Amino acid sequence: MQQSGSKRWFSRWRRRNTTAWGSWLDDQEILLAALSWQQSGTVRVLLFEHLRAPANLPDAAARDDWLVNILRRSGEHLPARQRTMALALRDGRFCHGRLHWSGPVEASVLEVEVQLEAAAALGVAPALVGFDFEVQALPDTAAVQVDWVACLREELHRWQGHARSAGWRLPVVEPEHQAARRAAMCLRGDPLQLWAVSAQDWQFSPNAEREIAEQDWRQLQASAMWGPLVACGAALGALR
Repeated sequence: MQQSGSKRWFSRWRRRNTTAWGSWLDDQEILLAALSWQQSGTVRVLLFEHLRAPANLPDAAARDDWLVNILRRSGEHLPARQRTMALALRDGRFCHGRLHWSGPVEASVLEVEVQLEAAAALGVAPALVGFDFEVQALPDTAAVQVDWVACLREELHRWQGHARSAGWRLPVVEPEHQAARRAAMCLRGDPLQLWAVSAQDWQFSPNAEREIAEQDWRQLQASAMWGPLVACGAALGALR
């Protein structure tokens, strides 16, 4: 999810990153993953770290300070241009929705509609919402399906402020399920057979190789793979 709230309509014109970082956070831990393009056209994990906050932190402010220090340490050896990170957060921090839209499929029009829907769902003024959306055509109709996700803009600013304090740029914040699904669909090999393989050894295809059945999806959510999938999926999204 971007602070501007708009879909990256013109992202195909950007120069593709060769290395990207992703992170997954909850209240007590942080997972960091760095992914890189290979000459073969696949993507591999360069670095994976799983860190837990000290048990004696007194409050949320102290935990945030710990997070900033971790991010600062992780990026101190990198040139400034490589300190870009995508962040995935627990789904409970976001609200989700879906629109079936039969009007003009224009970015500016859809942005307004999604912003109003998200603001109503969160119970705040539209200006206080950060959001993103994806448009899919509906078969045999001129209408489209618009899936959106949103949270308070204040929360986006807070995470961007933490990243900036640590020397990172944070252009994208997204829900964990979105990042995990991206990674699971692009992971080379059968995800359900990779539970015993370290995330450090994972490789990904640039495009989805599979669909994930609902039963398998529930297994992944309950497995130890979930956090690594989320962190790697966030980084994978930043590579595109």
